[in-house]
Amino acid sequence: MSTSPSPAPSTVGRVRAGQLWQDMAPDMVARERILRVTDVNETHAECVVERDKQGTAGRKTRPLALKRFATSAFRLIEDVVDDADQPLYARFLAAMTAVQGTSPSPMEYATAALRVHQEVIAEAAKAQA
Repeated sequence: MSTSPSPAPSTVGRVRAGQLWQDMAPDMVARERILRVTDVNETHAECVVERDKQGTAGRKTRPLALKRFATSAFRLIEDVVDDADQPLYARFLAAMTAVQGTSPSPMEYATAALRVHQEVIAEAAKAQA
């Protein structure tokens, strides 16, 4: 039986600086080891441990082969937002974090995001008029 990571069911696109990945190795899942990509070249990504229950947060990892990110060895937790999309992303994020309650439902988050989407459409229509 092979112990190498299997291809992920779907690809996530290219690995970019700023992304947050969870290390899915069996011993790392329990540790909740989360890596932030700090730099990418043609073949490897430089990462720093952002969270780890075993206390290695803040440490730099050895360079990781980009092809490993397209396998089940890692799971994308947070993608980066392009500079042009930052203002819109901030509006969506503000609306969703403003949802009140001890355990908001997915529908409440979706409603907050939909409200922002409708505002953006109305603003665009007004600007075109």
